[in-house]
Amino acid sequence: MDKRNRCLFIFALFVTGLSGIVAQTVLLRELLILFSGNELSIGIIISSWVIWEAIGAYGGGTGKRQLTANIRMFSYITLLFSLSFPLSVYGTRIFKVLVNIPPEVGVGLIPIFYASFCILLPAGLLHGFLFTLSCSIWNQITGKCAASSGKVYFYEMTGTMVGGILVSYLFIPLYNSFLIAIVIALLCGLACLILILSFFRFKERLPLYLTGALAVLSLILLFSNSADHIQQYAIERQWLGKNVIHYENSIYQNIVVVKTEDQYTFFSDGLPVITTPVPDIAFVEEFVHIPLLAHPSPERILIIGGGAGGMINEVLKYGSVKRIDYVELDPLLLKMVTRFPTVLIDREIYNPLVHLHFLDGRMYLKQPPCTYDIILLGFPPPHTLQQNRFFSKEFFESVRKALDKDGVFALTMTGSLSY
Repeated sequence: MDKRNRCLFIFALFVTGLSGIVAQTVLLRELLILFSGNELSIGIIISSWVIWEAIGAYGGGTGKRQLTANIRMFSYITLLFSLSFPLSVYGTRIFKVLVNIPPEVGVGLIPIFYASFCILLPAGLLHGFLFTLSCSIWNQITGKCAASSGKVYFYEMTGTMVGGILVSYLFIPLYNSFLIAIVIALLCGLACLILILSFFRFKERLPLYLTGALAVLSLILLFSNSADHIQQYAIERQWLGKNVIHYENSIYQNIVVVKTEDQYTFFSDGLPVITTPVPDIAFVEEFVHIPLLAHPSPERILIIGGGAGGMINEVLKYGSVKRIDYVELDPLLLKMVTRFPTVLIDREIYNPLVHLHFLDGRMYLKQPPCTYDIILLGFPPPHTLQQNRFFSKEFFESVRKALDKDGVFALTMTGSLSY
């Protein structure tokens, strides 16, 4: 087989590796949103993907076919993979609806298992099938069997590395999941179309028409804003008709803003974190006033997370307060809060006593600008690895060093009638 066909197949392998890591990363992120940001589920998600990849790889290595039959099958499997990716994203979005779980409620361990295995089945299985099928094609193209898996793995891994960079720094920060899936479908369609034209010289009509249709359809969807309409429809289905006025991903979390009459609720990975202009009065009053009243004259206050939407407002009711440092890890959260302003938010964020710091709370405590009379940890009881870091001996020691002599540290933990 000539060098030209070999280079074309290497390009197809590159696209296969790139599309695999992009699909895996996007679906992992979508599943993390479904599982309320619980990073402990990452192991289950990755295990599910690897299992289906392995089963698919076993299937792709069975049977002996001619080169043209393998190229034809490679095109069909790539086509199915391109279609399964957006369908899996949609399946993730509507999973809670299908199992009758409210969108703002987290899921348990058993649903995490079967959701991961079911949602990742088509994409993982098909992508694994492509690897061993590619090894067979490489053997037939080069006539060498010994190093086929190593060569195929190398070219796929090159695409994987490029895809990892693109999905981390370009795709996820700027585009929604369906637009990313359309871009991947376009690349897969073009790669397969080039292979079909090269190996069959227009002799095979069906694979030519199917791969050409995939490329053309992807182009139409890409330049007609259809991805945004699909995204909006999926969000409406995901949130059961709630009035979702904004949906955006940051490098830390997924943020959704829901409006009910004049009330805004901000969700982080599916869980409510801020409500304005009327917050959870009972919680913010108890959480703020009990520790502040325990101090004779609180002047310097540090709030780590959750300060916007009521907590800062309650602190500002104390005339002795001279400085409030508010530390929030994700700038996008406060950007969203100020994008949908209320009187409460304006009073909190733009008060001259309030100083905003977009930083990890643990890093901030390593070199605080001063010692504090009150430190408020505004996170809910730990349920993710990111939050668990703030409920540790090391963190409490940092807090103690940052507190003044009579300082007070307040945090929330799950209550119980038994203690």
